[in-house]
Amino acid sequence: MMMQSIQDGWKGFLSFTFVNNGKRTVVKDKKHFGPLVLQRPYYQEFNRPSVLVIHPPGGIVGGDVLELNVKLNDNSRGLVSTPAATKFYRSKGRLAKQIQKIEMDNECELEWLPQETLFFDQSVVENVLSFHLNNSNNKLIAWDIIGLGRPASGEGFDNGSLFQSLELMIEGSLVFVDRLNIDQESLLVQSKAGLNGCMLSATAIFYYDDLKAMQKLKEGLQAQDWPIHVGVSQMDGLIVLRVLGQELDGVKAVLYRAWQIARPIVLGVPVIKPRIWNT
Repeated sequence: MMMQSIQDGWKGFLSFTFVNNGKRTVVKDKKHFGPLVLQRPYYQEFNRPSVLVIHPPGGIVGGDVLELNVKLNDNSRGLVSTPAATKFYRSKGRLAKQIQKIEMDNECELEWLPQETLFFDQSVVENVLSFHLNNSNNKLIAWDIIGLGRPASGEGFDNGSLFQSLELMIEGSLVFVDRLNIDQESLLVQSKAGLNGCMLSATAIFYYDDLKAMQKLKEGLQAQDWPIHVGVSQMDGLIVLRVLGQELDGVKAVLYRAWQIARPIVLGVPVIKPRIWNT
């Protein structure tokens, strides 16, 4: 864990709750301050609202702290995304933080499908995403896309520092954790056992407590002729898909195809492309 102190910066907080009102899922208990807001939910499916978390400044600098808390009450459904990439700019040694926590109560279904998070060279960042499933009967499809530097501009991540964590808790037990700790002395980016020189990476997780269904999903994912580096592993009702690449469009294409395969199996509903992806 990084030890840099948070100096004065822009603090942002947003929380909201998906609630089943007996007819369909709605969004309630919205609270926010600072530069984080929630766009009004829209319904492409009757009982499955889609919401966009918006950060109007567009970028995060040293000293900024963003906190997002999302709750799903019993029998609620929802999709959460973002309209654009989250960008961490160079910070002159000051730490920037983003902490996102999602809690799911009982028989909930969530799709967590944000755009990519980009870390510019000389940024110093702690980025934590955690899912807390209070019951094993919840269903989850989620991904996390990260990009280091700006390769198209000839910029790497040689002088950046990143602590990245993705966690999945089920009924109070830590089931999955994926952490990156990259700094100027780290060999992880170039190591063949690490990122293998790829400046873009993604992790997708699919959780459904049905071993037969998840075995079918794993076989479907493994049967694909992926054009870039993709790995698929299964741990009981959890499937983890990892992607390494150099082009953002290629990484997103893999995730979108995986989502197309997973959605009918995990959630039991047809594939309906979120309209935000058309922009």
